[in-house]
Amino acid sequence: MEQPGLIELIGRIDNNTSSSIEARINASLDAVPASLVLDMAAVDFVSSLGLRVMLTAAKRCRKQNAKIALCSVSPQVAEVFQLSGLSSFFPMHPDRAAALQSVQ
Repeated sequence: MEQPGLIELIGRIDNNTSSSIEARINASLDAVPASLVLDMAAVDFVSSLGLRVMLTAAKRCRKQNAKIALCSVSPQVAEVFQLSGLSSFFPMHPDRAAALQSVQ
């Protein structure tokens, strides 16, 4: 079985970091994985631009028939996804193992 793409994100996802994060996600999706897991354990902030990057990734996954999942999302970051109405696009799991299992 094909290994899922896995990206560890660190710090803030905002106007200073979103272009490099988007490039990392696109590079992973260019390999056409069956799924993509974004490890958010070290993410402490997501701006509206960061949400756009995440939504673009989810849409690209859908277009490629790939699953996407987030793991280790802090309560503060999870709240940003909920308040923006985007939490339905991103299954959130308590840890990496659970996320990887969910996308198999």
